[in-house]
Amino acid sequence: MRFLWALTFGLLLSVDPGLAQPLLQARIEAAAPGDTIVVDGGVHDGPFVVDTSLVLVGENRPHLRGDDQTHVVTVTAPDVTIAGFRITDSGKSLNQDHAGVMVQAARVTLCDNHLSDVLHGIYVKGNPRVVIAGNRIEGPPTVSRRLSPEEARRHDCTVPPAGGDCEVPLPVPQRGNGVHLWNALHSTITHNTVHHTRDGIYFSHSNHAYAAHNTIHDVRYGLHYMYSDDNVFEHNRFTDNASGSALMYSTGLVARHNVFHSNRTQRGYGLLLQSMDNSRFVNNQMTQNGTGVYIENSTRSAFERNVVASNYRGLRFSGSSTDNQFWENVFQGNLNTATVDGTSETNEWQVDGRGNYWGPRGLLDVNADGVSELPHHTVDLFGGRRSAFPYVDLLAGSPGLALLSEALGRVAGTGVSSITDPAPLLRPPVALEGTAGRGVVPSLALGLALLAAGWIGLRRRFA
Repeated sequence: MRFLWALTFGLLLSVDPGLAQPLLQARIEAAAPGDTIVVDGGVHDGPFVVDTSLVLVGENRPHLRGDDQTHVVTVTAPDVTIAGFRITDSGKSLNQDHAGVMVQAARVTLCDNHLSDVLHGIYVKGNPRVVIAGNRIEGPPTVSRRLSPEEARRHDCTVPPAGGDCEVPLPVPQRGNGVHLWNALHSTITHNTVHHTRDGIYFSHSNHAYAAHNTIHDVRYGLHYMYSDDNVFEHNRFTDNASGSALMYSTGLVARHNVFHSNRTQRGYGLLLQSMDNSRFVNNQMTQNGTGVYIENSTRSAFERNVVASNYRGLRFSGSSTDNQFWENVFQGNLNTATVDGTSETNEWQVDGRGNYWGPRGLLDVNADGVSELPHHTVDLFGGRRSAFPYVDLLAGSPGLALLSEALGRVAGTGVSSITDPAPLLRPPVALEGTAGRGVVPSLALGLALLAAGWIGLRRRFA
């Protein structure tokens, strides 16, 4: 078949050089293993299937346009590189996992591509050693919906009194993920920008992956792990998402030097750990989120030199989380330092005589070693009551509760949920980047916004 294509193109060249611009899919089918195909600008209508090991390079950002029915590009051969393209118009069926690029082979490299108006951006299905680097991925555009005048106003749209059509964002549950990996071992995902998808990067049963220097904003979960072990993610930035991360049912994760900032929904977390084991979190920054760090049913993990600052809740901790270690972390300027639903004596809040920094109050350093001789107690008066009546947080930060918490923190054996750090630090061991002079103001503003949302919900509930 490839010989026939080549013969046809040769005949076209001999008859009229102006006809020597074959369709891109035909050029792909005519290529031999190891060939490089250079595509110069223009619009190329697909869908496309790459079933030969080759390099596909775009110059002047050629546009690969799908048919809105299936994947724009499907890669079925190993050792393929695709770089430098604009890729749009995939199908929109979640049942079919439609994607801008569907990878069904090993050792595929996708770099410097711009993907938009696609369901999933890049979907790797059951194949190892895929490299995804330097791509820009944005979710599907608006869709036309018939709305009432009141609904239309919420979308800055004007319709007749009887209603009419408006362009509105596609609901998050109907979107795909920016990068979706299923059973994709030893993958590398670096220097990508993802926004307005469902999740930014989603790992399912994908072990030994490396994700670094990615920027993800305006999605549901910036980073989502499910049953994916022994992975590393570092130097990523997750901002303005419903939640910065959701790390679930995995073991052996290493997270270093990541920023989780301004993930502010009522359930907006920086780091969310659910059933995570034997993992390590070092030098991450969780700032101005709904909750900085949430840990549930997670064991034997280490938290060192992280900054949890200016969040509505700094730390949310469940009694089902055991044998974890915390040392040299900074908990500063959070409206609620910690909410604790049960405690476990097996968690350690100091290692080798060094605990965490909780602020300057109640410290005594007689021997000038930078560690207080007096322990620090963080008391949560509400504990598990929040699950029965979540709006109790409307009282958070009130002077009366602050005074009562301070008093109970100085009395042993009260039975109130609490965290005790036996060796609190007098000074922060790590600086918070880019927030000099801001203090607690951002957490107060965030707290007021969340309290307002809670009050509105409370009125609606009992109206």
